[in-house]
Amino acid sequence: MAGPDVGEGAPWWLAGSFLAFWIVRETWGAMLSRRKERTETDANVQLVEGLSKRVEALENRLTTQDQRLQQEVDMRLRAQEEASKLRMRILQLESVLRGLGAVIPDAEGVSA
Repeated sequence: MAGPDVGEGAPWWLAGSFLAFWIVRETWGAMLSRRKERTETDANVQLVEGLSKRVEALENRLTTQDQRLQQEVDMRLRAQEEASKLRMRILQLESVLRGLGAVIPDAEGVSA
């Protein structure tokens, strides 16, 4: 017999076809994988950009809130200082009036 036996193995064209199919499949899979990785990378970049914008906005809000709270604390301190000055002035005036003979009721009857 001059030709190859069918029982010895697959013909050369079948093996070549299988090899060509395998190469095409691996190449196609690599291209699809690269597209998928690129898409995921783009999505991750967008996610990071969005998160950094949110963090920046939160930092701005926190800074604004801190400024408002500091202003409120300053205003309360000034109000307490003024109230203390007024109390001292009232006590001084009552003392002067008592020295002149005026009868001044205790502060218990006055709502603070």
